[in-house]
Amino acid sequence: MREEGTVTLSELGDELAEAAAGRVQKNLRNLRRALKYASQGLVSPTETKARIERYLQGQSRPPERQRALIEGHDDLGKEALIGTSDLLSVEFLEAGQLAARAVACIQIAGGAISGTGFLAGPGLLLTNQHVLETPTMAAAATAVFGHEEQKFGIPSATSEYALDPGTFWLANREHDFALVAVAPVGDTGVPLTDFGWHPLLDEGKILEGHPVSVIQHPQGRPKCIALHNSYFLLLGKTDDEDRFCWYTADTERGSSGAPVFSRDWQVVALHHKAVPKTNEDGEILDRLGEPMPRVEYERYPDRADHVANEGIRASRLRRFIASAPLEVSAHAALRDQLVAHWDSPQARSLRARFPAL
Repeated sequence: MREEGTVTLSELGDELAEAAAGRVQKNLRNLRRALKYASQGLVSPTETKARIERYLQGQSRPPERQRALIEGHDDLGKEALIGTSDLLSVEFLEAGQLAARAVACIQIAGGAISGTGFLAGPGLLLTNQHVLETPTMAAAATAVFGHEEQKFGIPSATSEYALDPGTFWLANREHDFALVAVAPVGDTGVPLTDFGWHPLLDEGKILEGHPVSVIQHPQGRPKCIALHNSYFLLLGKTDDEDRFCWYTADTERGSSGAPVFSRDWQVVALHHKAVPKTNEDGEILDRLGEPMPRVEYERYPDRADHVANEGIRASRLRRFIASAPLEVSAHAALRDQLVAHWDSPQARSLRARFPAL
C-alpha cells in the first residue's frame, strides 16, 4: 500500500525519465551483474567478442597479448585478462584538465534552468534536446566556460558565449541531443578556440566494466567530475535500445548534456538521465530505501537513490548526425565539415585539439 504524499515517476510527468526507468528495469539483471564485475575490475561477460576486438585494435598491445585477451573472454574464469587497473600515469590528471576545458555550463534565459554541454567540434556545442528544446530557446541561452573553483594556480575569469542556432542547429528528441553553433568570441574577448573540442568517434572506445568519468555542472555549480565508483555497465542489446548505454556516476539536475569519458578521455556517451530507484508500487526511494514525499523529491532530487545513469552512445550520435537531412545548405556544409574533423588525425590526439595553456 502506498504511503500518503509519495510520488511515482509517472505522476511527475517526466516522459524521458519514465522511459529510461522502463529500459533500466528491463535490463536490471544484467546491470547488477555488470556492476558486480566492474567493482572487481573485470569486464562483464555480457560484452561481445566483436566489441573486444574493435577495442583492442585501438590499444597499443602486442598481437599475441590481444589474441590472449580475446580468447580468454570465452572462459568466464579468465575475465581478469581484460580487466582494468587502477594504476594510471599521472598524465591522466593533466589530460583530464585539458578535456574539462571544452565543457560548459549552459545558462537559460531567466536563470531558473541550467544544463551542461561540450564543444563537439570547432564552434559547435552538444547538449541534450531536453536542455535546449528549440532554436528560440537556444538563442536566449549562453554557454559559460571556465566556471570552476580556483583555489590553486592563477585565477582566470569565466567566459560567456552566445549560442547561434541561426548559423547551425540540429536536434532530435529520440536521441535527446541538440547541436548548436557558438559565437566565436566571448564576453571577455577570449576566442572559443581556446577551449578545444571533443570528437564523436565510432565504436571501440570502451568495454562494459571499464571506469568512466563525467565532467558536469550539477545544478549550475562550478565544474565537477564524477570519478570514483563510476563504471560503464551495459549497452543496449536490442534494436530499439541500441542507442542507449548505462553507467554509474554521481549526477544531479544540471548534469544533463555532460560528456561521459573513457579513461583515455574519449567521449563514450552524452549523459541524459539518472534513473531513480523505485519500489513495487513505483514510489521513488531515498538512499535509506524509504518512499520520498513528492515535495521533498521535487526540491531535493539528489536525495533519491539511483539505479543507474542512462546516456546516448557517442557512436550512435555520430551516425545520426552524419546522415541527418538538413534543408539549409549552409547547415549541411557545416555538418559535413564537422564529420571531416571527427575523421581527421587531429580527432585521435587530445593535445592536438587543445591549444597550450
